[in-house]
Amino acid sequence: MSVDQSVGNCSVYLLHPDEYEKYLNGTSLDDMDALLEIRHSGRGRYEVVTTEQIELYLVFVNHISDTAMVSYYYVYVPNSYFVTLSLGFLGVFIVIFGTAWYFTGRKRYFMLGLSVNLALFLIRIFTLATYSLGLPEVFEELIHVELYNDYQFFYLSWVPSLWEGVWPYSEAMAVYLYPPLWIYTVGALGSTPSWLPGLILFGFNAATGYLVYEISFKLTRDVKRSIFVMLLYLLNPFTLFYGSFMWLNPTPYVFFSMLAFLLALREQDSLSLAALAVATLYKQFAVVFFPILIILLIRKSSPGVRRSLLLFLRYTLVYGGIVFLASVPFLIATPETFLGRMFPFVLALDRLTTFIPDLWMTVHLNTFFLWLWGSSWFTDAIAVLLVNYVFLILSGLIVYGTYAVTRIQDHESDEPAAIRGRLLVHALMWSFVAVMCVQLFYPRGAYKFYLLALAPLSALLFDYRDLTYSKVESFVFQRRYLFPMIISWAILLCYRFVYFWILGIWTLFYLWKSGNLSRIRRALIRIVKPTLSDEDAVSVYEMIYASED
Repeated sequence: MSVDQSVGNCSVYLLHPDEYEKYLNGTSLDDMDALLEIRHSGRGRYEVVTTEQIELYLVFVNHISDTAMVSYYYVYVPNSYFVTLSLGFLGVFIVIFGTAWYFTGRKRYFMLGLSVNLALFLIRIFTLATYSLGLPEVFEELIHVELYNDYQFFYLSWVPSLWEGVWPYSEAMAVYLYPPLWIYTVGALGSTPSWLPGLILFGFNAATGYLVYEISFKLTRDVKRSIFVMLLYLLNPFTLFYGSFMWLNPTPYVFFSMLAFLLALREQDSLSLAALAVATLYKQFAVVFFPILIILLIRKSSPGVRRSLLLFLRYTLVYGGIVFLASVPFLIATPETFLGRMFPFVLALDRLTTFIPDLWMTVHLNTFFLWLWGSSWFTDAIAVLLVNYVFLILSGLIVYGTYAVTRIQDHESDEPAAIRGRLLVHALMWSFVAVMCVQLFYPRGAYKFYLLALAPLSALLFDYRDLTYSKVESFVFQRRYLFPMIISWAILLCYRFVYFWILGIWTLFYLWKSGNLSRIRRALIRIVKPTLSDEDAVSVYEMIYASED
């Protein structure tokens, strides 16, 4: 049971029926013998062993008028539950792990990667009876993997409410901030047993490994390389901890975002936009891929200006139409609440100028400086730029602008499939940068588990010496190929107030190695082109459109 209130003026009492009867008759709660009492914000746990039906009452008291929230979770566990569950899980793991050796090639390695993720999934089920994630305190005290109980604290209260007919964008789900498709998919199987919603999230997480393999194989036709890419994703710490162990919310949108790129590679343009629209209906962050995907689809068709505009309108209608049609019921029923939760643009400036060390608080660009110095003119200035989306808008203009004006050089001998492949790799690289920019510059801040979207992208871009796939040869393992895995572990374990620096360095490193850092510089030069002489302007223009691939 947990109660959350920023001011702290709220209390929760768990009462026996006799005590509850006294409460109804006017006895003060302070004079009662409560089974469990939580004053102010915090968490508590009550356990009881019984052989018959019991009746308990939960009383929540909000001492002020501000909105407060309480969440509770209960489970009935028979005596033989853990023994039976352990034997069952062990059997499932042995069957899947053993079955892998009856397969060959990608199927074998997918099953092996799946078995590792499944082991974490099964272990997680044991922790559902409490708010503990079952890991030693060192994971919270000395290292910061940011383990969250969102599944128990939120998801397991939303799903039963949904089945009882509660509207997702109502006060009964006051903290539900995701698009509508998420809750209806995750809650499709109900919440009994309590791991069923987690099974759906886990399924999306594991299935993304298959998509990553398909994208890599479509690009290179190299089975060994594609198997390695798939394992890099399945064994990535973000995949293991945030997708398979904690069952957090990004897994469906990451799956459909990768599906969109795979469909684009397969020349299924409309389905590609539809997949991205579905991804957006799971999590709003998927919209950052839309400009990249739409430019990719237009470029690979090599149309003229008029045809490009028509394609842009067509693709925008496909994407926007699906998102809009799926949102219509909610726009009609509760438009203000729905739009307010989907697009929370109004932010409190004081939240960006106050250092809050609690784990529930997001980390933003200003957090590191507030941690070091506290409030000052410098942190105030950063906060103002953040709250007005200046950093995010500028990074968006640079990323999408540079991506749009950079041309990939084609050779006469190139087949259409090879051209599409280079264009897709280029799009994946800029998608990687776009995800990083959202993580770094999103005004509301971010959690580490948002980086689950990086797991498939970093797997596909594992070789920092050939981020453009221009020198793909027969796959032979090199130690540098583990770079994404190593840096992902460093981010996962890094102190949560400084890991942004690793993200920034990683982004600049990839931009440099891919040649895009110089492209950004040239794009910025183009902005001041009117101030240059005609001769210099022509020179700059040629530099921008010159390909280094």
